[in-house]
Amino acid sequence: MEQRKWLNLLLVFLILSAIGATVWSYFTQCDASACPTVAEFIAEFGIWAPVVFGILYIVSSPVPFLAPVLSAIGGALFGPVRGTVYTIIVATISALVPFMLARRLGREWVESKLKGRRLDEIYQQTSGSQGFWFVLLMRAIPLLPWEMQNYVAGLTKIPVPPFILGTMLGIIPGTFSLVYLGAAVADPTPLELGIAIGLKVATALVPLVAIAIRNRRNRRKESAQ
Repeated sequence: MEQRKWLNLLLVFLILSAIGATVWSYFTQCDASACPTVAEFIAEFGIWAPVVFGILYIVSSPVPFLAPVLSAIGGALFGPVRGTVYTIIVATISALVPFMLARRLGREWVESKLKGRRLDEIYQQTSGSQGFWFVLLMRAIPLLPWEMQNYVAGLTKIPVPPFILGTMLGIIPGTFSLVYLGAAVADPTPLELGIAIGLKVATALVPLVAIAIRNRRNRRKESAQ
């Protein structure tokens, strides 16, 4: 138990150190008048820009609402195709950080609050192959913010491989829409910008449509009983 406590503290220390090193590197590029944008900061690394993009994405994973911004920046820097590939890879890797933080630091607290049948039902819904479908649907229909999804998954008993596969497949539509939007904004033409905005709106409406369909089915079931 004592060894696990020290391992958890080491994990948190490493994550905080990585975030601190990234922030320090960013602010060292500021001059008296202004600081570079995140895109400019990454682009200055040349051929190493994809690596820096990945590191920045990973170390910022516990911070709320940064992932969509970084995904769009990936499109502006690398274009829609390479940007989508890079972002899917680093987003999947970055999802493991809050996932493992929740698993190592939060599960005992959750288990102490959710005892008995209720906890067993939650674990049963996310065990085996069901865990993959749970993650896939959670990613494809993002009713929760990205960071919250990772923490929620970490509090279940979903094995790591299904979590990775479900994440990688489930984020493809939303990632592509964000990356394409970033690429279109970086070099805008009326047609591409219109397509990018329309695609992003369409993917944003998916959760609302899914909720409406689910609610309608539930009402039909209730009325049929």
